[in-house]
Amino acid sequence: MRHGITHFKDLLGGEGYSWTRARSAVLTVLTTVPRPLRAEEIHRALRDPRINLSSVYRALRLFESLNVVHRVELGEGAARYELADDYRDHHHHLVCDACGRIEDVAACPVEAAGLTRHIRKRTGFAVRSHVLELFGLCRPCRRDAR
Repeated sequence: MRHGITHFKDLLGGEGYSWTRARSAVLTVLTTVPRPLRAEEIHRALRDPRINLSSVYRALRLFESLNVVHRVELGEGAARYELADDYRDHHHHLVCDACGRIEDVAACPVEAAGLTRHIRKRTGFAVRSHVLELFGLCRPCRRDAR
């Protein structure tokens, strides 16, 4: 993570939003768990009975509108959330079809292949961002399938 909680507190204040217990707790979870989480998973990780699930959803909507978090769709019907690329290194995900395990891929194959430069050169289209999620079987599930 590139910024501490104080940065997010200042960002919200600068945008006219107050720093609430729920917002602080949600960001603390998102800055400490290294994988995208569903709102329900964030809520369970809070360990604060005073923060309800609707507060988690409200915080996530606000953070998404401020580009602090982004939504990750992994084909399971429920959105997951993680810090946006401005606050952590750009990455992609490997998703196991069998057990649901999610791993980050730190090296970007799109950038490594020069694909965005190629697209701009061929079409004039300047790529601002991209998403790449890879689905298959993790090593333990492949072993179990044999």
